Amino acid sequence: MTRKAVSIYMAMTCATAIVVPGRFAIGIIFAFEALFIYFFCTLFRCLLNILKMKQVVSVLMCVFIVSMTIIFKQLLILFMPQTAMQLSFVLYLPAISSFSTAFLFEDEKFSFVDDIKNTISPAVVFSIYMIITTLFRDIFGYGTLTFPAPRKMIEIVLFPENYVFAGSFIATIPGALIFSAVFLCFFLGVENKFHILSRAGVQK
Repeated sequence: MTRKAVSIYMAMTCATAIVVPGRFAIGIIFAFEALFIYFFCTLFRCLLNILKMKQVVSVLMCVFIVSMTIIFKQLLILFMPQTAMQLSFVLYLPAISSFSTAFLFEDEKFSFVDDIKNTISPAVVFSIYMIITTLFRDIFGYGTLTFPAPRKMIEIVLFPENYVFAGSFIATIPGALIFSAVFLCFFLGVENKFHILSRAGVQK
């Protein structure tokens, strides 16, 4: 993935985390969704490469990504109908980020295994960030720890209500916005430092 693709993907990942409810159970759901979409889209893209359909790959990939998102939403409706209704259109945000990065790779030929690794890695990054973010917001914003379960969401109360009131800002959208902005600035700063060091090493 190019540096531009990495920057765009992380920006979209942080933006997605802002509107996602700050519950650890929701973070787990979105992590599964990202892995689900990226895995099957990678297989589909490999199939298109085998069939040599590069001229229509963008259109077909767009349709396929939306289809995979719809399938995942239907599975979530069967597993947790109330949560699926609550999330609504938010479930389509990982599809947007996955489509934006699926075609920002350098035009190189990789083996099937390498293609899987290169394409799944953004999904792993998205999943880790979403889990960490929602875990932090769930614990310090709501004072709870939640887990997905059939037809419900398991909630474990960790802190009393007076503590939750003091830290509830992190559970709000403005709190998530500040958290995501700080993380994105930190990530881009570190990524830029590594890029400078890498160029310095090449020049030597």
